[in-house]
Amino acid sequence: MRLLVLRFGITAHGILRAPAIAAQARLDRLGQRAYTLPPAIQSKPNPWSHVLVHSSHKALDTPGALTGFWLIRLLHRLQKIHRGQIADAWSNILLWLTHMSSSNNPGPTSPQSSHYMDSLSIEQRANAEFILAHIYVLKVKREVARGRHMGARGKEVGWKNAGDVRSTQVALISKAFNHACPGLLLNLLLDWNTGAALVSPQFLDNICAKYLTDAARIRGSLEVGRRIYDLVISDAGANRGVRTTGFVDALWTANNLKVAGRTLARLRLLEGSVEDSIISSLAIQLMQCACKASHINVASQIFDQYKPWLRKSPAAYNMLLHYRALAYDIFEVVAILKTMRANDVYPDAVTWTTIMSGMCLNGRIEQAMKLFALHLDFLPLQRKREDELEGDDMLYAPISCLMPVVPNLWQEWYANTSAGFTIHPYFVALLSGMAAHYQEPLSSSRRSRRPATDKSIPVPWLPTLATHKVLLKHLGRDHRLRELTTYYALLKRYWPHQYSQWSESSGCTGDGDGLRGIERMVRGYVSQTVPELRNIYGLGPDDMVGSSLFYYDYCGKILHLSSTPNSNLDSETRRKPDRLVFNKSLAAYALDGDIRTILGLMEKHPELHDVATWTELVRCVLTQIQDSPGDPHMLQPLASADWLAFLLDLEQRLSLRGIQFTQVTFGQIIQSAAQRSEFTAIPRVVEHMSQKSTVWFNVDMLRMVLGLKFPFHLKCELVKSTLTRNKYAKPDDKLLTLVARMAQRKEDVGRLPEIVYLFEQRYGVEMKAADYDYLASLCMRLGEADMSKYWVEARLSGARQLPMPAGSSTTTTAVVV
Repeated sequence: MRLLVLRFGITAHGILRAPAIAAQARLDRLGQRAYTLPPAIQSKPNPWSHVLVHSSHKALDTPGALTGFWLIRLLHRLQKIHRGQIADAWSNILLWLTHMSSSNNPGPTSPQSSHYMDSLSIEQRANAEFILAHIYVLKVKREVARGRHMGARGKEVGWKNAGDVRSTQVALISKAFNHACPGLLLNLLLDWNTGAALVSPQFLDNICAKYLTDAARIRGSLEVGRRIYDLVISDAGANRGVRTTGFVDALWTANNLKVAGRTLARLRLLEGSVEDSIISSLAIQLMQCACKASHINVASQIFDQYKPWLRKSPAAYNMLLHYRALAYDIFEVVAILKTMRANDVYPDAVTWTTIMSGMCLNGRIEQAMKLFALHLDFLPLQRKREDELEGDDMLYAPISCLMPVVPNLWQEWYANTSAGFTIHPYFVALLSGMAAHYQEPLSSSRRSRRPATDKSIPVPWLPTLATHKVLLKHLGRDHRLRELTTYYALLKRYWPHQYSQWSESSGCTGDGDGLRGIERMVRGYVSQTVPELRNIYGLGPDDMVGSSLFYYDYCGKILHLSSTPNSNLDSETRRKPDRLVFNKSLAAYALDGDIRTILGLMEKHPELHDVATWTELVRCVLTQIQDSPGDPHMLQPLASADWLAFLLDLEQRLSLRGIQFTQVTFGQIIQSAAQRSEFTAIPRVVEHMSQKSTVWFNVDMLRMVLGLKFPFHLKCELVKSTLTRNKYAKPDDKLLTLVARMAQRKEDVGRLPEIVYLFEQRYGVEMKAADYDYLASLCMRLGEADMSKYWVEARLSGARQLPMPAGSSTTTTAVVV
């Protein structure tokens, strides 16, 4: 028996200790006899456990010993251990520590950066970072949906089919690094394939210098990383049996908003005091993610659940108010304002700007300007001219004090009492009460000739650059040129004083860049509307006698211009116009179908060519086709290509120069084809986008196309082809509702089970109960009792649980992808 133990390492308890004996012998050869081997350590699924068992090693006690060089080697070892490529994990990690301690080359140390996460316990930090992990994934998902991470074709695994894998990984890692989440950061780096050039060695050094400087921070970060790993993997296992292949896959496939909310509730109940600012910060970020995902009811539930922490936060109320204001639900807006006033929270610039933006979006620009003028009228401290102000008077002089005595635009809006200018009386009462509280302490401070430093003084309203941009933008869209130019003249003359004084207190960056941006926007709108301004910039129309007015006579010139680099084009040496003014001028000519002027200006200013320039040229071509439906040359500009082939060939030539058509450009082409009832052209555009373009036919474009008038069966085929061929598509229940409500006939309803099954089977999107009821009632009106019974049963058990009805277009197996 003794021989068996010595030879094979078998103890009386049946534990195989051959790897441990080999590890001890290896340590003896390294001269580390004092560091004895602990009892038998079996392999654990959590890779960070293999490092934490060596937390007392002296290599971790040396300040600055852990650098990016050693961190990358640790990640390599842990990846191999986790994949089963290294059997003896204990001695392998110990060997890494031994080499690091014998290098005697500590990296640079930096003072510890103070952060609110450092004041939390290990368990509290783990839960807080776990919540932030789901918040960052939600933000990256939104970036993917908006097309910020597109281009790479990833594998069909979890989050890796969501866009460009490299940029998505970098986005998650950078968010964790910038927001002091070292435990999350270590797990993200562990999930990353270290053979790829994802982050630089300098960035790894920055990680170690910022978060892994001494033994306490290293051990704390490793322990937090271990707990986060357990939380993510265990939650993925409980999430309806979702199979994952890594840490980020588990994060990506989880219901991030629900899991983060549940963890935040658990963090609040943990032992030990958690600062209210941490709870409120995490709750506000969850509300923001819910609002951006259009889950307004979820945001309201979060606010109600954490009202003791959020009732004093204007940002939380602004999130609740945002979508109500944009929908012009004025009664809900007033109710939120009353709740704010009851909790002694005063509306800020974001609140009023959001309300005015909602008024403008709903065609109530008069009310928005009246509300704007109402704020300015409530701030008169004393009527002084600008040249009479001096010293501290200039610091506290409101905008109305700087206005001239003669009537101006804002006074004109305010004095108008027509029905279109009427605003809710609660706004008047609220602003007047705030003005009364504002003027009294401010006047006493002015008498003492000292600035008022009390930030609790309720300021009725300080307009920001965003406010002016909203109002100017909608004045330009409504073609109110007189009001637009008057507003801009008053703004440029009187507002710089206020921006220079508010820059320190309100976080403004000054009047320079902001006013220049407003000036460019105003010139863009005016140049598109007023021909005389285009002549001033040298962008007037081309009135050459005898030249053609139709695009098919310039096809060769257009293709040559698209394939010739800008450096080889002849351009004049005189001063070029602003790019925004140039493109807005082209937009005006495109709406008139003046292809001759557009080409002349593009040849004159080749250095201004971008995707907006070529989009306006495409718009001009489509305008001519729409205005001349009977001209055969419009539809067949070339002998070998029709109008659609010509535009798609133009897109390919421009892509070689790095100019890519956007969803806006392709959307214009699809809209033009649908208006001409050329329904076969729509699949050609979609096929071109999926095969030859970097721009995908996404769900937003699909919604736009479904709103056009063409047969329902073609819409169903377009939905199926988009969802089965575009692996970056992220449909939701709103898209399914849109498709279901378009069904009007018996044949339409027969095609819907296949669509519903595709949404549920591939994307897990279930149809709403109201849509099931609509389809069941529609079938009853059409006299299809069997089909109506099918929709009633599908509502109770789910469409995937039932066989296809007899009247459906295809069988169930036909849509399995």
